[in-house]
Amino acid sequence: MKKLTLYGIFLCIVILISGCQEGRISEDESKRISEMEKNSILKKIESKKFRELLQSKPVTFLLLGIDSRGEEKSRTDSILVAQYDAINRTLKLASLMRDSYVKIPGQEQYDKLNQAYFIGGEDLLIQTIKDNFNMDIDYAVIIDFEGFIQVMDLIVPDGLTVHVKKEMIDDMNLSMKPGLHSLHGEDLLKYVRFRHDEESDFGRVRRQQEVLLQIKEKIYKEMTTLEGFAKLPNIVDTALQYVESDLKVSEILTLGSQMFLQPIEKVETIRIPVSGGFTNQTYPHAGAVLELDFSKNKEALMNFFSEPKAVNE
Repeated sequence: MKKLTLYGIFLCIVILISGCQEGRISEDESKRISEMEKNSILKKIESKKFRELLQSKPVTFLLLGIDSRGEEKSRTDSILVAQYDAINRTLKLASLMRDSYVKIPGQEQYDKLNQAYFIGGEDLLIQTIKDNFNMDIDYAVIIDFEGFIQVMDLIVPDGLTVHVKKEMIDDMNLSMKPGLHSLHGEDLLKYVRFRHDEESDFGRVRRQQEVLLQIKEKIYKEMTTLEGFAKLPNIVDTALQYVESDLKVSEILTLGSQMFLQPIEKVETIRIPVSGGFTNQTYPHAGAVLELDFSKNKEALMNFFSEPKAVNE
């Protein structure tokens, strides 16, 4: 299994999401890219071998938001599994609640899911997810918070418009009134991390998915013009200054370019545990946890990630 670190793949996933047909610019929009122009650009930047991989099976990414302040060990603040299916033109996003009470390989007691990363990094977390949820991961991705700020300022310099509640303003010490506001890198990070209200981590997961889908709209509007599409290599190249990756730039660009040759037609999301699939419990060694009904949650994930028949069959 190859491993990507920091947030290079996050940029790719965002670019992929922006390929959804929903909300596409009308055909009479000026400066639209013709198929010939798209193919001409893509031939110069793509990796043929990686494109063949994408065309052979759905590819699954584990995206981790890390609460790191320079210490040797840190915990995952958010855990997201993204499966991209180029054949059926779908992207599926499954958010795994970090307080899910799971069996961590090598540990005597069950513990919170994010504790697996603290103990053994992404390798142990991947194995924990496989053992508890029967999910295989193709690529692991670590997104630290400094990286999140940098990439948000890079790809959405004008910010994203979100609804900021009074609880958020007080908790995050923001200088604004409740309502709609355009948030940029650092404040946007605070928005997706906030959990000190009645929704707790469930609200945080919802906001993370909300932000991803908003970024999709921003990027799609930019990348559906020839001028914007031509900027794609430079955007990825700039982002890679903050990235440690074993993928070549051409491979990352190939992943992003799928939206132009085979636009994503559907984005689906799920949260684990599902409603009715957990109870709130407290244990001395772990604190407040979500005790899972594993049968119900594994079935939900299996149904969610089940591969439909290819559209050309």
